[in-house]
Amino acid sequence: MNRLVRVELRRLFARRLVVLTMLGTLVASLLVLLGVWSSAQPMSAEELALADEMYQQELEYWQEEGEEAVAQCFEDEAEEAERTGEAVDYGCEQMGPPQREWYVWSAPPLEDTLPSVLGMHSSLLLFAALLVGATLTAAELTTGAITTWLSFEPRRVRVYASKVVAAALGIVPVAVLAVGIVVAGTVVINQHFDLAAGMTSAHWTATAWTAARVVGLAVLAALTGAALGFLARHTAAVLGLGVVYLIVDQLLRGLLPASTPWLLSTNVSGWVARGTSYYTEECTTDANGMVCEMTEHAVSFGHSATYVLVAAVAVAVLGAVVFRRRDAA
Repeated sequence: MNRLVRVELRRLFARRLVVLTMLGTLVASLLVLLGVWSSAQPMSAEELALADEMYQQELEYWQEEGEEAVAQCFEDEAEEAERTGEAVDYGCEQMGPPQREWYVWSAPPLEDTLPSVLGMHSSLLLFAALLVGATLTAAELTTGAITTWLSFEPRRVRVYASKVVAAALGIVPVAVLAVGIVVAGTVVINQHFDLAAGMTSAHWTATAWTAARVVGLAVLAALTGAALGFLARHTAAVLGLGVVYLIVDQLLRGLLPASTPWLLSTNVSGWVARGTSYYTEECTTDANGMVCEMTEHAVSFGHSATYVLVAAVAVAVLGAVVFRRRDAA
């Protein structure tokens, strides 16, 4: 089995599409850092001057009209309470003079941005790993090369396992390097703009675990892509299935919000971020009409991890069963 895996790893890195995909992933990781650089920059002198001008205008308006605006708010609140016979709160007590920080924007610190950058980067790695895995297996089925290979090694389960394992192992170096580029680059950029001072040992530990989960997601995606290659027999078909699923995912999310915790995209986010949440709109009808509120629902990391692992294993097992029983030609 080890010999077969080594052979498949050599075949994997001999494929031009695989090498180009891996190089493209590294280039795209560098492009992610361009976005990090852009978002970390402070306001320019022109933007700061405009923000100060807007702040001064609002402050002058408050000084002239503020007391009257608060009084009018309380008056409107009382009239509405008298009309409906219920307590009404327009938030008049919270009204006050404008604060300069409302208008002057500052970049968020590294401890806030690094998890979101890794989450965004994980989508890129997932797609690349899926493509690498599908290319390894689907190309041989498309060209018929698998038939020749089976004449040397007729035990189909061993052949299948060696290819799936090779896809999973082959993506590890590029995934580790890509994640390393993003993490290191983001840290250097934020240090340049003095945004990394708040990083504690707890933040660094959490970052390391997030990076590990992103690499693990890439491994599972490559494994799943290889299995889907056996099922669909064409790389383009695997990518087409991915596009179709994304469309269905968004439709279900909009039409059936209750299905959100069972969608792959939700659980991939939960895997990377160690738990996630989603919102549903809940509406009730009372004397004042229909009132709608957004309710937050949590999806635990355990739920997401179980979902992702079970899904990957299920696809891998299905691919093995189909390849074992179906004609290779």
